[in-house]
Amino acid sequence: MLADGDVVRTGQFAISKSDSAHLSKFTFGPSIEGLFLQSNLGVVTKLGIWVFPQPEAYMACSFDVPDIEDIEDFVNVFGEFRRNGLLRDTVYVNNIIEKSSAIKRVDLWDGPGPIPEWRVKEIQKQFDFGYWNATFGLYGHELVIKAQYEQVKKIVAEKLPKGRLQGKLFVGKDGKGLEAASVEGPYGAIFVGVPSLWSLPMVGYRLPKDGSGIGAHADYSSIIPSAGKKVLDWVKTAKAVCEEHGFDLFCDFFMHERHLIFVTMMLFDKSNADHRKTVDAIFQSLFEEGKKRGFSKYRSHVNHMGEFLRVPYLNLEYLYWSLDCLANLYVFFRYGCRPFRLQRSRLPPIRRENKGIVPECSPEDRTTNPLLRILSIRKASYLLVSKGSGQRPSGTIVDCLVPDCRGEPYRDKRPIRIFRGL
Repeated sequence: MLADGDVVRTGQFAISKSDSAHLSKFTFGPSIEGLFLQSNLGVVTKLGIWVFPQPEAYMACSFDVPDIEDIEDFVNVFGEFRRNGLLRDTVYVNNIIEKSSAIKRVDLWDGPGPIPEWRVKEIQKQFDFGYWNATFGLYGHELVIKAQYEQVKKIVAEKLPKGRLQGKLFVGKDGKGLEAASVEGPYGAIFVGVPSLWSLPMVGYRLPKDGSGIGAHADYSSIIPSAGKKVLDWVKTAKAVCEEHGFDLFCDFFMHERHLIFVTMMLFDKSNADHRKTVDAIFQSLFEEGKKRGFSKYRSHVNHMGEFLRVPYLNLEYLYWSLDCLANLYVFFRYGCRPFRLQRSRLPPIRRENKGIVPECSPEDRTTNPLLRILSIRKASYLLVSKGSGQRPSGTIVDCLVPDCRGEPYRDKRPIRIFRGL
């Protein structure tokens, strides 16, 4: 649903009473579903969810390696598993600091600065963890799962000899599918589709021993190619940045077929002013290091959304041009307007107010076109062409409210350019 209440049906939903609406992601012509993923261009009111069939069996698997440098070979081997289909689902990996974060940091190390390497090794031995700890699942028919596991076991024994592979098999009763709730303890939960808050206690990791303070977290979440050398380079960089500011490298990542999402976490006491400053400094340093490597974030806190726009090679002009074209097509097909090329108008002067930036334009100057109003964000504005017979099109002003990087209202109302690129 667009801003004015108009409903846009995408994919096979565009066909009235289509039996394929919930079954196919594809449609004739361009697919625009991506406009409504992680965006504020509309509200999703209807969708289809593909549910994984209840499997006959499930094997909860884990694999760990003892040293920080082992991540290079690990990523190369498990990345290949994801690409060749041996492992069909996401592999979740965390380091020893995150793995042991159910215990407060002060009980693991109460000295100054980051936890020293010798103490990290002691923690690994104390809890029988690796430095890197992976969790993944195998789903399907029991015999197929066992064959998959044996193949994984054979390959890691050859290519990752320092690692430890473990698996626990769960099978449905009486030839029926496996009930997710029957998978006990740490083996199930989110890995079998049962919602869980298992990670919530980690926000108290850096709180004082007396229980005071307010647990919180921030993160820098980068998208990295699934290549061992690149991941090891980023691990060493992130570790150096965190330790420079007296924090430990607290991280995890999720392995997909060709990329991984690397989350560098900063756990802190939000009532501690020094913690807040340190976390912001760590984020800024990680952001600059990621920018050098061409890394993009997959998510961001609202306070840092504007940082992403500072990446010099981010092709924003192409993004705005693409939105222009979409608006042009919408107007052309809905209103029968002919494409017309105009030069970009100068933006009106703006005045700053407490609630955001408000360009000085008359509130009466506005258009009722829903898509134009939605796509009028920041630097992209559009001109609605009047339907007529051979006359020069007339322009108007778009009035739109969008949030700025602090979450404050941003009134973007400016002269518009039209049909650029058509």
